[in-house]
Amino acid sequence: MPANSNVNVSQLYETGNKKFFAASKNPDGSFGDKEYHEGLMQVSIEFKSETTDISADDNPAFIRLNSPLSGEGTVQFAVLPFNVYSKFFDVTTDKNGAVVIKSGAKSKEVAFGFYTSVGDGSESMFTLYRAVFQLPALSSVSFDGKTIRDLTLNVTVYPYEYISEELKKENVTYTIVNSKTNEDIWDKVQDEIYIPDSSIDEGE
Repeated sequence: MPANSNVNVSQLYETGNKKFFAASKNPDGSFGDKEYHEGLMQVSIEFKSETTDISADDNPAFIRLNSPLSGEGTVQFAVLPFNVYSKFFDVTTDKNGAVVIKSGAKSKEVAFGFYTSVGDGSESMFTLYRAVFQLPALSSVSFDGKTIRDLTLNVTVYPYEYISEELKKENVTYTIVNSKTNEDIWDKVQDEIYIPDSSIDEGE
């Protein structure tokens, strides 16, 4: 059977993780500055949503409700500078410049994301809106005479509430913006965390 010539196979794969970014989530739900960081190696997150069936009229699934999508996984870095640590965790430096890992404080929530290269030559920007990271394991291994840290962070991703175009409260777990499919807004959504249905200033 001949292959379907109408299928654009260049859009069937994505490669690489690059241009990691993060922004602190403010108490009012807005986000701080979107900052880019080098050193991203791998992102692996599995998502799940629980389904509840409500029976009626002898139909066991008369109404089927899905809980908001959440995820758990890991993000691996080659390097993790202090300014990223301080964004993810309750850490600071003391008067002598030593890094102090605090205990007992409320977990910090952040938005983060990364880019992938698509087979058609475009880029996709993934944004995850409400994430909590755990400190990496305190371990090291010897490699070619140098000591390196295991910079794999466990992360939990929760739904984020936003106001839709219909002025309704909706939940989003992550979004994907593509440089070709969304060419009209691509350049305008690079400097701040993109919020679904937000107004994009034509003048920017």
